[in-house]
Amino acid sequence: MWAGGSAPPPPVKPGGIPGCLKVAIILAVILVIGLVAIVALAGTLISNLAGNLGVDGNGGAGIDAECAFLSDADARTLFGGSADAIELSGLTDAAIGFVIDKRVLSTAPDCWVTDGDKAYIARIALYQGNDAASVFDKERQAAEPISEDQGGGITVTSEGYNAGEVSGLGDEAFCTGVLPTGMAGVLVRQGDRVVYASVGPANEEQPPQMGLSDGGVVTAPELCAFSQEVARFILR
Repeated sequence: MWAGGSAPPPPVKPGGIPGCLKVAIILAVILVIGLVAIVALAGTLISNLAGNLGVDGNGGAGIDAECAFLSDADARTLFGGSADAIELSGLTDAAIGFVIDKRVLSTAPDCWVTDGDKAYIARIALYQGNDAASVFDKERQAAEPISEDQGGGITVTSEGYNAGEVSGLGDEAFCTGVLPTGMAGVLVRQGDRVVYASVGPANEEQPPQMGLSDGGVVTAPELCAFSQEVARFILR
């Protein structure tokens, strides 16, 4: 008999999910749900900014310059609709630079695309130079998780955004994870050129289909696939 007449504790079932893994799965689900809500808000914000900057959907880019490496005609071939390709600098960069995907090649010449049918927004950056391989390596390293020893047995790890290697595109390439604004892309090097193409979903009020990589990065395979089409076009 057990003390106090209480029943014996239930047996431990083998093969159960460890508690820490359950917590990780729950947190991952919460993260994805949070992204779904934020994407819709970001889409509305970006649309309002585009209107205020004078992007008219018919090739007009307000006071901002046309993209140096992607014409409006080519943008419409890639993105459909009334897509405009606009240089991301000056007023445009100041207004939208804090919501568009500038994780990669942040200082390289870049452009953004609006009013496309296949993506409500996109950013394309192009770097060219003899040090392209080292530039790519530096960006790949920045995309990996970073762990810092805080002392006292405490280690803080910042999440990375490398969502997996890509084969068959340029000399080397990898996808990037999803931002809260719903954007994800691909970084590719081909010879002395490095291109980063990042796109949002087609519907600014509907987030992309998402998953989780083995490393815990929230992925968007469809966005990465379309980003590869864009990068391949730029590198043609």
